[in-house]
Amino acid sequence: MRFFLAVLLAHVFAYLIAGGITYQLITKDLWEGPDSLLSAYLRTPGDAELWKYAMIWQIPAQILRGALIALVLLPLLEFQTNWKTTKKIFFYAALTFVLTHLCSAAPSPANIEGWVYMKPAYVKLGFIKMQPEMLLHSIIFGFIVARYGTTKDTLPKADVQ
Repeated sequence: MRFFLAVLLAHVFAYLIAGGITYQLITKDLWEGPDSLLSAYLRTPGDAELWKYAMIWQIPAQILRGALIALVLLPLLEFQTNWKTTKKIFFYAALTFVLTHLCSAAPSPANIEGWVYMKPAYVKLGFIKMQPEMLLHSIIFGFIVARYGTTKDTLPKADVQ
């Protein structure tokens, strides 16, 4: 249960922190304005009614995503429990960055599928600007999971007779 909750909370926390920081410092222009890159296909602050929906469902959706990620990662718990913390941080950060972002099957201006299927203007404007958010999310996620979710006491105790 500790691992499950650590993964779930790590995802939600990393999502909000990384998104909030990079939005203010790097990607705000991709989201805001009548001709912003993302307004062509996402709910953005420029359309109040659509944005309201996104804000209502943002946290519940991230809790669901975190729970699903935790369920998928659960079988790895015993495998990596004896690793050093730095190796666990790198492992979970790299796994998150590659599988949930860079190699995602859904095209985005910032991933491989986007390179292939999106119009070049989207990729040109968004690829580099969107990487810091995903890297920061992955590092925060990896740190929290490694530090709080993967200690030896998270493993079930063997039944010794």
